[in-house]
Amino acid sequence: MIQKNKIGIIGCGWLGIPLSKLLLKKGYLIKGSTTSKNKLQKLRNLKINPFLIKICEDEIIGDINSFLKNLDILIINIPPKKIKTSNNSYARKIYNLNRFIKKNLIDKIIFISSTSVYGSNQGKVDFKTVPIPNSKNGIEILESEKIIIKNKKCTIIRLGGLIGENRHPAYSLSKKNIVSRPDTPVNLIHLKDCLEIICSVIEKEKWGEKYLGVCPYHPKKADYYNKKCREFGLKEVKFEKNYFTGKEITDSRIKKDLNHDFIFPRL
Repeated sequence: MIQKNKIGIIGCGWLGIPLSKLLLKKGYLIKGSTTSKNKLQKLRNLKINPFLIKICEDEIIGDINSFLKNLDILIINIPPKKIKTSNNSYARKIYNLNRFIKKNLIDKIIFISSTSVYGSNQGKVDFKTVPIPNSKNGIEILESEKIIIKNKKCTIIRLGGLIGENRHPAYSLSKKNIVSRPDTPVNLIHLKDCLEIICSVIEKEKWGEKYLGVCPYHPKKADYYNKKCREFGLKEVKFEKNYFTGKEITDSRIKKDLNHDFIFPRL
């Protein structure tokens, strides 16, 4: 079998590990980074070449140059923690990383972004919609996109809320005293759909693009989450009686460009 490309995945966690497994099955060589020493052996056992790397605002701890060396494709999958202070700059971390990307002459990049770059009341959103973030995280992520997109063959995938593999917002929402925005649409995507979309970008050579990874199913928040709470045997969510426009995100090019039919179209 002809050896396929070498792919580096920065951030081998809930999304990065199953993505690595899928790409390994397709014949790619995978380098993976983690910030936890305890995960290194787990990555080795999965046939992932592991690196201990932590990306900070002013430095990168770990051998980032060895990680990036001879990569054909780099996948950046480091979601920001909730930004509570002005000192926690996700964009500065991406700027710092990008210096090493340029130094190592990496051509093809996938940047895993978020639909939080769109404001919470932007209404109907598609790939032509200009993002107007109204959260600190959204502002930082959009700024990070602007930094990384300067690499001409960088494709950005803005993901909705990720579900699957024992992860679902219903679990955390059911524990809250009260939740707002009952009538806003949900914008979610199952992990398996997310993985297939990323692989399609690679295999169909869709570089220099922006895609919105969101399932085309947008029930009202209160209806959807309380239905799931009943399915999971959880306490139903108590919602405030208020109204917001919300945002409803779709991208027809997931089918047109990537030929992806959603595995979980109704979540």
